[in-house]
Amino acid sequence: MFAPAWQTLAAGNNTFSPVDRSRLPAALQNVQLEHLSSGALMLLDHDGDLVRPPTPSSARSTSSSADNAAAASVALDPRINGNLRLGDDPAALPSTMRAQAEPDIERSPSDSDFLVGAFQEGRFTNGGAVDCGYSVSTDGGLSWTRALIPNLTTASGGTYFRATDPVVGLDLNGRVFINSEGATDANFNNGNILVSRSLDNGQTFGAPVIVYHPASTSLFPDKPWMAINTFAGTATVGRIVVTFTLFSNTSNAGGSIQRSISTDAGLTWGSVASISSTVTSAQGSQPVFLPNGNLVIVYWNFSSPEKLEAVISTDGGQTFGSRKLIANATEYNETSIRTGGFLPSAVADRTNGNLFVVYQTRLSNIPRIAFTKSTDGGNTWSIPIAISDNPTTSGVFNPAVNVSADGQTVTAVFYDHRNNPGSNVLVDLYLAQSFDGGATWQPNIRLTSTSTDASLAPLTDTGYMLGDYQGLAEATNVNVPAIPLWIDTRTGNPDPFIARVGISPTLNFTSWQAARLSLGQINNPALGSKTGDADFDGKSNLLEYALGTSPTTPDAVGLTINHPGSTYSVTYPRLKAAIDVTLHAFRSPDLSPGSWTQNDVVETLLTDGAIQIWQASTPANSSPMFFRLQAQ
Repeated sequence: MFAPAWQTLAAGNNTFSPVDRSRLPAALQNVQLEHLSSGALMLLDHDGDLVRPPTPSSARSTSSSADNAAAASVALDPRINGNLRLGDDPAALPSTMRAQAEPDIERSPSDSDFLVGAFQEGRFTNGGAVDCGYSVSTDGGLSWTRALIPNLTTASGGTYFRATDPVVGLDLNGRVFINSEGATDANFNNGNILVSRSLDNGQTFGAPVIVYHPASTSLFPDKPWMAINTFAGTATVGRIVVTFTLFSNTSNAGGSIQRSISTDAGLTWGSVASISSTVTSAQGSQPVFLPNGNLVIVYWNFSSPEKLEAVISTDGGQTFGSRKLIANATEYNETSIRTGGFLPSAVADRTNGNLFVVYQTRLSNIPRIAFTKSTDGGNTWSIPIAISDNPTTSGVFNPAVNVSADGQTVTAVFYDHRNNPGSNVLVDLYLAQSFDGGATWQPNIRLTSTSTDASLAPLTDTGYMLGDYQGLAEATNVNVPAIPLWIDTRTGNPDPFIARVGISPTLNFTSWQAARLSLGQINNPALGSKTGDADFDGKSNLLEYALGTSPTTPDAVGLTINHPGSTYSVTYPRLKAAIDVTLHAFRSPDLSPGSWTQNDVVETLLTDGAIQIWQASTPANSSPMFFRLQAQ
């Protein structure tokens, strides 16, 4: 028996009437709708029976302590360079369709400063169109250009009625690929799996290429994902593999996992094939290429007991071996938020080919983000461990993982309720990181300065929808930060945001610098070294670090000089956590090189916080008097 496709949400009085299944494609007549992706629900919705717009903000209470908590902004760890919205909503979107969902992000394997993100564009309303958008950065995520994917839906000059489930891929030649799904008819009874191609670093895109077109409404594809072989020297370098879940009218739970291959940079695609004849109730496929050219596909198997499994191909995805058990797993689903409970996140390092998987589950009946690793190409896996240190009563969901090329720096991000324990809809993004290949993990770090209110997102029958997944670009070395891409509602509706996270166990100049400067800047000593000045404001980067100011935004030195009679004094800020730099005040009566001294300079701590306030004083025994701050 399938579960009813409606429920009463615990967060309020939002209810759904039972779905008229006669309006669904034949392939989904008996499917548990909670096993569909949220994108598929948006494709299938008819007049609000599966997805509803968010409650207007004017109708929501703003008096609760939880709402007040969401509005508050907190100071983040100095290893994090704030939260950046990826530009304005494209003008082509109708004013009533401005929500985004399901972001993904990729870093170029040949240029660490080149990144591409993609996400659903356009809040779903009754019968309204949606699209997919993308954003490109050429400076390591410091700035972005954003647009709708051209020629995809009718909103961007294409023929598809809606599009969803975007996933980004980049090859060794600067080509950009965005995998998505497009609805082919106004009643949304059918959809194509697509790939949009850019041959000029994301500047332009051609019309989407069809990867798979179902022959009838008795087949329904869902939740595509993509992998590109970027390992030079392997037999299948450049090969692109797209996987997806295929529901049929004989299924009542999940579907089969299918794959299609392109050997000509996405121009044409081969026939689809199942990755295993014995996998008939699965979802959430994650294809990953290894340095030896092998392809591993990780997925969630709904068959009792539910489990994570993998299949391995030694010929680049043509054929697959027997199923490998990763772990038996328990689904964890949020009370009021639609999440990717069936969608693991998988990645491999570029040196050893070790595989890393994270997923949301219950461990000892506590909601956790679990982590497991394979060091033998996917054949055997470590016992899953919790990498989220959330309180036992706090939910966590939608994890993403990535890893440095050497396999040592493993980074994961996820949504977490811990800052708003009384709310089912307020969440923050948190980070877990390991510097020894996943053997041990640092305490979690909050990445969002403002909590997200999920009730500002579209409402599905299983909760408010921020998406089934989010993206994370890897930290390639100490000078290149990890960059998560998530959906955030601080502007009043869901928007794509990123942060740049300098990776190190504790704050140091290198991690602070990596979070704030591009690799191109860091590699230019005049801009990125300790003595460099990236914003040309007269303050070295090391001094900006010591003072806790931005190295990319020109600002005043921040000194306040007083002359209260018998003394001169200067007041200045100090970043308390920057313990690897010394900062002291010097005085001079005439600015001559040999006249600077610390003699008779008394430094006093006035205010002790994350940004300390210090005062340097000296007797007024000469006039004029000059002060200088020196960081080293």
